[in-house]
Amino acid sequence: MNVWVENFLYKRGLVLPKVRFLVRNQLYLSVLGTIVFILFFPLPWIIGFVIGAAVGSFNFYFLARLAQELVYIPKGATIPLLFSFYTRLIVTGIILYVAIVFWNANIFALLIGLSIILLNVFIFGITLVGQKFKEA
Repeated sequence: MNVWVENFLYKRGLVLPKVRFLVRNQLYLSVLGTIVFILFFPLPWIIGFVIGAAVGSFNFYFLARLAQELVYIPKGATIPLLFSFYTRLIVTGIILYVAIVFWNANIFALLIGLSIILLNVFIFGITLVGQKFKEA
């Protein structure tokens, strides 16, 4: 399954292995969290978690792709970065508003879903402990 997900992400523009590792783990944590919420929580919590995890995962994916592309732009990377940031911010705000107001998603579950990114980065940091890096 890892090979299939790695190939899928590589074809979508994530060429750096550590970036693919982060995005892959983000997907796995989102799916695992969704299963846990389906088994143990009521519907508003499930809706909140799924929306939070999906919004966070999509934001993380698009940020990872953009960061890889911006590294190779020698000048003028500020405008695409700002445009991407504000576009994602506005879309995220609209989705969260609709989820809370119209779909009755639980706010705490939304926050838990969004914090999957923090858990992912924490796990990634733990995997780096003990590795040796070349100094510049």
